[in-house]
Amino acid sequence: MKKADEMYVYARKHKLGFNMTPLIGGWLQRKHFKLIEDALGKDEEVLASFIGRHHPEDKENFSPETGESSEDFHERVHDRQTGKVRYFSCKGFSAYAITNSGRLIFARWVPFNNDYKSIPLSNINTINPNTRIIWGSLRIESFREVFSIFWTKRVVFDIAKLLEDSKSDMQDGVMDGITTAGRHKLAGAGTQAPLTTETNYQKLKERRQALEDGLITQEEYDEYKDKFLNS
Repeated sequence: MKKADEMYVYARKHKLGFNMTPLIGGWLQRKHFKLIEDALGKDEEVLASFIGRHHPEDKENFSPETGESSEDFHERVHDRQTGKVRYFSCKGFSAYAITNSGRLIFARWVPFNNDYKSIPLSNINTINPNTRIIWGSLRIESFREVFSIFWTKRVVFDIAKLLEDSKSDMQDGVMDGITTAGRHKLAGAGTQAPLTTETNYQKLKERRQALEDGLITQEEYDEYKDKFLNS
């Protein structure tokens, strides 16, 4: 995906959030995604997009106490922030996109004051869903940015899975939008690790799910299926 309208349609089709602003919600969402469209590199494309309420968190407001270890400091900051995210405490709706260049881009359009940021997926060290009965938030920590995405419980878990799968893709060196939680890494350069029948079926199942989620085409799925059946 390269265009704002495509990102908007993807988010709505996969039920990954929406702007509840009366009458102009859809128009605003496209404005947010247009900022992401303009920020894409020449060969960069969006693999997945979603929408949520953005809640920035400033870690610089906290300082380690005397004798406090880095682990204890991290846990204390996390405890003080987690659970405070509410609908009206958020900055507003933002558009988010995961790209094949390994970036998470998020943007919010407002008249005369557009807000756009980008972080490498490899820099994200915490993806922590915090959900309640209906609503929830996803806390994301990177080296420079700490923020939460607020929306319904189901959407929060779906976004968390997208990010985890994308980080897994980055580690495997393949940003193709296919879930890779069960993908086996190559044993060596140019040498494929031995696959069991069980592993093959798992890979086929993952690509079937990717097809149903609209992440790959029917042609791409059929090509992989043919290789699987003939292996």
